[in-house]
Amino acid sequence: MLDRLTSLRVWLLVAMLVTAVVTIAAGSAIGGGLPAQGIVVAGVIAILVIGEAWLAATMLIRTVRKPVSRAIETADRLATGDFSARMGISGPEEFAHLSRAVDGMAGQLQQADTEQKRFLADLAHEIATPLSAVSGFAFALVDQSARTKAERAEAATIVVRESDRLQQLLEDVRHLHRLELAESVRKEQVDIGMLCTDTAQRFRLAAQHAGVTLAVSTEQVSVIADPRLIDAVVNNFVSNAIRYTPSGGGVQIRAYRRRSATVIAVRDTGIGIAPQHLERIFDRLYRVDNARDRATGGSGLGLAIARRAAQSLGARIEVESKPAEGSEFSLLMPSVAPHVRRTTQPGAMPGTEQMPREG
Repeated sequence: MLDRLTSLRVWLLVAMLVTAVVTIAAGSAIGGGLPAQGIVVAGVIAILVIGEAWLAATMLIRTVRKPVSRAIETADRLATGDFSARMGISGPEEFAHLSRAVDGMAGQLQQADTEQKRFLADLAHEIATPLSAVSGFAFALVDQSARTKAERAEAATIVVRESDRLQQLLEDVRHLHRLELAESVRKEQVDIGMLCTDTAQRFRLAAQHAGVTLAVSTEQVSVIADPRLIDAVVNNFVSNAIRYTPSGGGVQIRAYRRRSATVIAVRDTGIGIAPQHLERIFDRLYRVDNARDRATGGSGLGLAIARRAAQSLGARIEVESKPAEGSEFSLLMPSVAPHVRRTTQPGAMPGTEQMPREG
């Protein structure tokens, strides 16, 4: 609109100048009174130019005043925490772009604020559950309402177990907080095959206790990345795979190169995840089954931590899962070095002696 307004002003000025030249030329042709006529024409032109400039300025001010006022008002409301404020798209094209940008930013702030409030409410609920158990059974020990030796032992066991759960929850919250504060990322050469082997060794005892076979099958690949962040992702994958795989099942850790990405995949033969839950499993404190997760000790923050760590790596997570058949969680990272050989740890699940898939 501003461009059209400027073009109109230019054409009007050109028309007045052409009129003035024609008038003066006509006066010169008929002789006599040329100086006076020229002065009068020049004066008229000056008045018209001033008037046109005033009109243009007035129209421009009226055009921009309303959108600017709305922008200021919206910014003030956002600054005070009212994330429902919106400019609305109207006015010249330039201000329409501004309106879309401001409203988009306001929408993101509102969504972040809503998610933060929901997270704090969920966190309070998660803390209240074990805290109530600790408090109740601690009082039972103090006031001696737990009379028998068996009752006191049970109360003490519950206090210790729920205290550990609280400790784990708080540790996960701290970990997620550090990641979201953009904790510095170290870049170094990481041998993915060795990292996967070390992870398997770390979880070998837990897998044995759960009656689950844990196998490793990797290509020799490496990336330039932060090993702490890769560990955070893979540890979560393996921990969840063991937790949700019934006794007699298997968990396999694989590492391989796929096109321009290095992939670490953890596959299990566990209970799987229903399709309606797949979109939300990375949300903070989201559980597919609250009762089952609490019974197995999950904090509900593990996958949120894994996703944030993957984002810090410049990587992404993919999930494939079918109820009652199992799940596969994969971390895809940019590759820098091709694989040269393949290693397989003893105890591989049936059918894992084949080379990992590529594609």
